[in-house]
Amino acid sequence: MKKLFFSIVIIQVLILITAFFRTDHVTLLSYINNSFVYGGILLFLGSWVFVVRTGVFDIFTISMRKAFKLKSTLEDDEMRPPSEVIAFSSSYLLLTGTITLLIMMVCLVIYSL
Repeated sequence: MKKLFFSIVIIQVLILITAFFRTDHVTLLSYINNSFVYGGILLFLGSWVFVVRTGVFDIFTISMRKAFKLKSTLEDDEMRPPSEVIAFSSSYLLLTGTITLLIMMVCLVIYSL
């Protein structure tokens, strides 16, 4: 829980720094725009890690190895499938991205009032 809170604080600081460097002063609209970008990137990366870890691309890589076996110098047993290469869970990225986008939505509601 501490690690998640710390990462959310880091992301919020990065959002504020980015909003400051993109414009001369930080407004609520610039914060909303930057938090949408950061939250979207985190959700995209978390979704990508989730899809790769489920083993969807394992069959594709095995079939490509068989199709291009003449050009390959490594044996099939030496190369690990993509689902085994990624060692961390996607839940951390997904949760951080979701919380960032929820904070952005709260700010968007405040901005629209």
